[in-house]
Amino acid sequence: MIGELNIFWVITLTVSVVSMVGFTLFARSCGYSPAVTFKKLEALQVGMTADQVVALLGQPREKRAGDKNEEFWVYGARWKRHVLVTEFNAERRLQNFVHGVPNPRRSGRLSED
Repeated sequence: MIGELNIFWVITLTVSVVSMVGFTLFARSCGYSPAVTFKKLEALQVGMTADQVVALLGQPREKRAGDKNEEFWVYGARWKRHVLVTEFNAERRLQNFVHGVPNPRRSGRLSED
C-alpha cells in the first residue's frame, strides 16, 4: 500500500513538472517569435506601395500618422516582443521598415525627435 502511494506521487510530480516545463517553453517560443515570417521580411522592399505591403503582410494591427505627412504601420501581436514597423511617405510608398524588439525608453514614439 505505501509503495503504491509513493509511485502515485512520483508519477503525479513527474507529470506536473513536465507539463510546466512544456508550457513554459511553448509560451517563450510564442513570445519570442518574429512579428512576420522571415520569408515575408525578405520580400519586403523599400519603394513598395501601401497596397503591395498589405497584399504581402495583411492589414497592420495599428496605424499612426507622423509629423511630416508620413504614416507608420505596426505589425505583430501585442503579446509578442518583436514588432515590425513600416514607414510610408506622403505618396504612400514604403520609405523604411524595422523589425525587432522596441526600446522601452522611447515610450510609444515611432519616429526620431
